Amino acid sequence: MKESEYPYLLAFMQITREISSSLDLKGVLHLIVKSTCETTGSKGCTLMLLDEKGQRLEVKASFGLSDQYIGKGPLSADRSISDTLKGEPVIIEDATSDPRVQYPQEAKQEGIASIVSVPIVLRGKVIGVLRLYTPVLCRFTHDDIDFLSAIAMQGGLAIENAKMYEHMKENYDKLMASI
Repeated sequence: MKESEYPYLLAFMQITREISSSLDLKGVLHLIVKSTCETTGSKGCTLMLLDEKGQRLEVKASFGLSDQYIGKGPLSADRSISDTLKGEPVIIEDATSDPRVQYPQEAKQEGIASIVSVPIVLRGKVIGVLRLYTPVLCRFTHDDIDFLSAIAMQGGLAIENAKMYEHMKENYDKLMASI
C-alpha cells in the first residue's frame, strides 16, 4: 500500500493515535481541528458542542479561521445548518448565498466559499458538529464525508474520555483535600 493511495486512512490512523494518547480535552479538540484541516487542505475547521440547553452551538476548538469570524455572534442550534443536529452531514456549496448559513456576509469576508458540517454523535445523541471550511467552491465527495464522519465519531469518544477523566480527577482531588 502506497502512502499516497490512502491519505484519509493514514490521517485517520494518525489522528486516532494522537487523540487516544491524551486526556486533555482542550488539547484533544485542537488536535482534531488542526489535523482535519491540514489533511484536507482546507481553509479552516471548527468543532462545536451544544450548550447544556441544546439551544446554541459553542465553538470549543478552531483552526485556520480568524478570531473575528469565530466571535461573529451566537450560533443558534435551530438556524445554523440545523440538519446536522438531526444526525446528517450537510454540504453547503456556496456559503455566501445558502439560506442555511446563519452568517453569510461574515463567511464571505472570511473568504469561505463552501462548508461541510458533520454531526458529532455520542451514544446515539448528537452533541455537536465538526465543520470544514474551504476557500473555493467545493463539491465534497463521499470519501470526504466518510473521513469527516469518522473523525467526528472519534472526536465524540475522545470528548467523553477526557470529560470522564476530568471528573474523576476532580473527585480524587476533593477526596485528597478532605483527608
